[in-house]
Amino acid sequence: MCTVITHPAVPLALSVFLPAEIATPPLIFAGALCSIVPDLDVITFDFGIEYRSMFGHRGFTHSILFAIVWAAIISLIFFRRGEGNILVVFLFLLLSTLSHPFLDALTNGGLGVAFFAPFSNQRHFFPWRPIAVSPIGFGFFSSRGVAVLWSEIKWVWAPSSLVFCLGLALRRLRYHV
Repeated sequence: MCTVITHPAVPLALSVFLPAEIATPPLIFAGALCSIVPDLDVITFDFGIEYRSMFGHRGFTHSILFAIVWAAIISLIFFRRGEGNILVVFLFLLLSTLSHPFLDALTNGGLGVAFFAPFSNQRHFFPWRPIAVSPIGFGFFSSRGVAVLWSEIKWVWAPSSLVFCLGLALRRLRYHV
């Protein structure tokens, strides 16, 4: 998995493409949280649920169905009124949530991601897996953790920064034309 500090890079980058009246700090914060929520499944280890289980790490909470349901719930509860177009809000939160399992499927460790849970518990990776997998827990505070952060800077933060800058440039062009 990517680290908890890296998952929000994608929604932060995408937020520049939201209409200004919708891109409020609460929505951008919600997008960042949505990108982290799938990893709450690590608590299942404390309950004896195996990694390979549908409800283990990178299982159901990393699925496309979970992302759809989660984004819909958050959109309807917190952003139904006064936040502009609910469909745009939903799509932003959906992409923010989906960014998590997509990044995890680009890592070089673990058992893969159950994109299609609960219909299938088969785990998937993308063919190209450049991101170093992060150790869970205190193992992060080691030389391996530094290597993971460097990998994430290179493969997540740098591209996300470029996307954000492109979005800013496009926004400025639109207002100056």
